[in-house]
Amino acid sequence: MRILSLLLFFFSLNLAAQQELSKKEVAQFQEKMTAKANELETLQANFMQTKSMEMIANETVSRGKIYYQNPGKLKWKYTEPQDYIILFIEGKLHINDAGDKSVRNTASSKLFGKIANLIIGSVNGKLLQDNENFDISYFKENDNIIAVIIPKDEHLSQMFSEIQMQFNTENLVEKVSLIEESGDATVIEFSEIQWNKDIPSSVFQP
Repeated sequence: MRILSLLLFFFSLNLAAQQELSKKEVAQFQEKMTAKANELETLQANFMQTKSMEMIANETVSRGKIYYQNPGKLKWKYTEPQDYIILFIEGKLHINDAGDKSVRNTASSKLFGKIANLIIGSVNGKLLQDNENFDISYFKENDNIIAVIIPKDEHLSQMFSEIQMQFNTENLVEKVSLIEESGDATVIEFSEIQWNKDIPSSVFQP
């Protein structure tokens, strides 16, 4: 399912080369992330998504733009290799596949609702506050902080065995990785991140 590739994702990081944060460091980082998430009104960035599959040698690379507006508007606009738009807004998932539009109600599907929360939480950083649905460990790699997230939810864990979020020195998400049981992996890397800049309302029109 195309939306599942959305997030972000994989290639296992070498945890042996990383240093696990102490409880004090985790508390300090979580405090900074909570403050950062509370300050976030809008976010927009370019992204490159790389999908690798266990049984296929070649990787698939997609590019596009992401837009987020607090509290729950999120748009992924793929421009390469083809036009494809995914828009979460007001409890609905709007898909525009090169002009072919469809709508799904996330409120009527617990699974789609959880996927929507997972995607939005990955963008605004609030996923790190969801201890009910995820076990989270923190590591330091050079100047970056990496959160390794294991889903507790049965349905999510069947799709993603592990989620990794990499934060830069400004506590912004630079990369999200989603690792599947099969070994397939998708990595989404963000660039030219703009924080709390005005986004035209037309961007979130279905």
